[in-house]
Amino acid sequence: MRLVVTKKDRYIYSVLFDENNQLLEMAAESIDTPSRLGNIYVGHVNNIVKNIDAAFIETEGGCMCYHSLKDATSYLFGAHANNDRLCMGDYVLVQVEREDIKTKQPSVTGKLQFTGKYLVLVHGMKGVRISNKIKDKEENNRLKVLFSNCENENYGLIVRTNALQVSNERLKAEEARLAALYNDICTTGIHKSKGSLLYQSYPWYIDLLRDLPQDQLTEVVTDDEEIFAAFSDYTAQFQPEDTGKLRLYRDENLSLAALYSLQKWEKEALSKHVWLKSGASLVIEPTETLTVIDVNTGKAISRKKAGDETFYKINEEAARECMRQLRLRNLSGMILIDFINMESEEYNAKLMQLLKELAAKDRIPVNVVDMTGLRLVELTRKKVKKPLHEMITVSC
Repeated sequence: MRLVVTKKDRYIYSVLFDENNQLLEMAAESIDTPSRLGNIYVGHVNNIVKNIDAAFIETEGGCMCYHSLKDATSYLFGAHANNDRLCMGDYVLVQVEREDIKTKQPSVTGKLQFTGKYLVLVHGMKGVRISNKIKDKEENNRLKVLFSNCENENYGLIVRTNALQVSNERLKAEEARLAALYNDICTTGIHKSKGSLLYQSYPWYIDLLRDLPQDQLTEVVTDDEEIFAAFSDYTAQFQPEDTGKLRLYRDENLSLAALYSLQKWEKEALSKHVWLKSGASLVIEPTETLTVIDVNTGKAISRKKAGDETFYKINEEAARECMRQLRLRNLSGMILIDFINMESEEYNAKLMQLLKELAAKDRIPVNVVDMTGLRLVELTRKKVKKPLHEMITVSC
């Protein structure tokens, strides 16, 4: 995979290509209003609304955030705490877990998370959880034994898929680093004033570098010296094996955006219609409550002569493109896909299995729920960042 990062029109574009130069992901972060996702603040509990089981917590700059009281955790209180329960007027350490999307406020949690390449340290969690994507029993047992002594009463660990085949020494070193960061924030944070920023998350392009499997990343290219310096500093500290993959692009005659056809890719990623090689097409409609994707046969077949075998081939192509588009556009929440109807239960089951296999390859959790009686496929994708079409519009 190749990661390309450049600045354009007051945005930082992070674009990920696979080994065939097909676009996998695209994100645009505003230079003027950076994302708060992952930031940790001293929040002030402004209001508690019991009938919706929620609290509204004020963070930096008066930004009001939503917090679900169902998100039960052992809070880290600052000054003015009344008791162990969250009350109006409390100062509490919170982390932005979801950006503001359309009319919805940012969402914060008391379950602070500190993410490394191999591990995630989670406040309020007990014990150790191994990624369910690590199927190898021997590796699974090794990791369980390695972290069997993690019995801290304040936090637990999630072992990420990237930990597969990584040395014990390296994994324990990252655990120590994350624990030190956690302890430092806990110690200093409880004495800070309302709205204080305690931890600023990395930009999206650093998150991509961190999260991608080391053996899959081949090159990181940018034409911006500041971004290149950020990559260099990060890899020197945490991923020295990736330092040699960094490249600063310099060409006065051809910009990096032009070299990788950024404008063309952006236009395609925002288009309502997506054409498939077979002649069929997708119509992608994000709405306030869900995203609907309609699969049209178009010029692919003469429907009168087609049967389930033909329909499945089109649906298979459409399924692969649907899952690619979800990742590319960062569409999340509830998603309905209207595939071409097939009478055969065998083909329907085969299609559902394919979707589950494709969903497992997404970096963000995707749950393929079911196929309804109307032959609509239901799935959900975890909401984290804004979808692409909202990233490149002015945030409220």
